[in-house]
Amino acid sequence: MTGSRPERDAAVRNLANALRGLQQRSGRTLRALEAQVRISDSSLSRYFRGESVPVWSVVRDLCRAMGADPAEFRAAWEAADRARRGEEGEARPLDPGLRPALDKSLDAAVDAAPEAAAGPPRRRGRAWWRRPGGGLTRGGVVAVAATATAAGSLVTWMLAALLLPLGGLDAPQAQGAPGEAGVVVHNAEKVCRKPRTHDCALSLAYDPYRPYVRSNAAGRVWHHDLLQARCTVADGVTVTDENGKHSSIWIQVTRDGGQVWLPGIRVAPDELDQLARLLPRCTP
Repeated sequence: MTGSRPERDAAVRNLANALRGLQQRSGRTLRALEAQVRISDSSLSRYFRGESVPVWSVVRDLCRAMGADPAEFRAAWEAADRARRGEEGEARPLDPGLRPALDKSLDAAVDAAPEAAAGPPRRRGRAWWRRPGGGLTRGGVVAVAATATAAGSLVTWMLAALLLPLGGLDAPQAQGAPGEAGVVVHNAEKVCRKPRTHDCALSLAYDPYRPYVRSNAAGRVWHHDLLQARCTVADGVTVTDENGKHSSIWIQVTRDGGQVWLPGIRVAPDELDQLARLLPRCTP
């Protein structure tokens, strides 16, 4: 972690002010920039307000779209990006009183996982959360245990509940044939994970190779909605979320009897990796 919180906030504001000033001088509207750089106007608005930091490729494309030299903005972006990464790296220390319970639960879970993997075969299913090839890694157990310890007495229950489906279950492997799997929508903005309002809605699209803008919108979904996924493409239009992460993976889903598309960036990263392995590639 580098610098104090006020210094990091100042670096993000400096980049936002520079980009907003460039936009005002260029006379370009958010709608016009949205179509040219393929970033939603709501994301652009957040960048210009300093609520999130774009990746460098977005800053570069914005500068070119507005007739500016990207090199003049590189230093401001690097400072803001360091500030963003420094803030993401902050973590609250674990309560020392919870450490013994966590260590005990972790050791028990790691010891139990191989036994589950070696047990009798279970009935196959289509659950997207099943991990191909066996049980949890130690890192996976750490993540589960760390989450559960926040609730204190829920450690044992959480580990038992999660190890049952994850440990030793075989997931079907995609071999190019059509298939289906459940996919849960994920909103990168924490403030939008409960409200089902217009501002917190995420768009589906008709075509993964067209810009992710209103003219390509095929309906709305919200955080934690469950959709049926059929296949994926890896070379669609790159979509950047509100936290500056980006992906060109798209997932074909069933909605109201038709086939539309969910940007892969609207799925939690670990779940997207599993879907990419589980589902076949979409045929042209």
